[in-house]
Amino acid sequence: MNDATMRHHGPCAALLISGLALSALAFAADEWKPGGSVDAQVRMMDANGDGKVSPEEHAAGAKLMFDKIDADHDGEVTAAEMDAAHKAAGSDGGGMSSADKIKTIDSNGDGKLSAAEHEAGSQSMFTKTDANQDGSIDAAEVKVAHEAMMGKKDGQ
Repeated sequence: MNDATMRHHGPCAALLISGLALSALAFAADEWKPGGSVDAQVRMMDANGDGKVSPEEHAAGAKLMFDKIDADHDGEVTAAEMDAAHKAAGSDGGGMSSADKIKTIDSNGDGKLSAAEHEAGSQSMFTKTDANQDGSIDAAEVKVAHEAMMGKKDGQ
């Protein structure tokens, strides 16, 4: 994500990207069910079963998610493709339009999300979600990020 985007959209956009990467990754897993818990989503990304998601696990999951949503396999995700992915998962997309989600990390402003833009946004969000800066994220950190994104506090 570029600095101008972050200044314009602030921390909520940063957390949104984290949520997109995590939730959509879970969408990509065959056993994921819409509305699945954060714990279940983290377990699906946690390839080595250590209870934490490493940068490599997160990157692999984000790529898997991007590739699954990129229905025409042209290396870009459009709002229509994202809408179709949400519909197929039985999700409303979290209440924000797919076009607005794309805008949060669309560094060239073309209205589409390239693999490079998605990867950069996912890396940035991983770093921001890693609150204790231990080089991995766990369910507790993801829950805090999700609650902040949704404007909730203390599990409300």
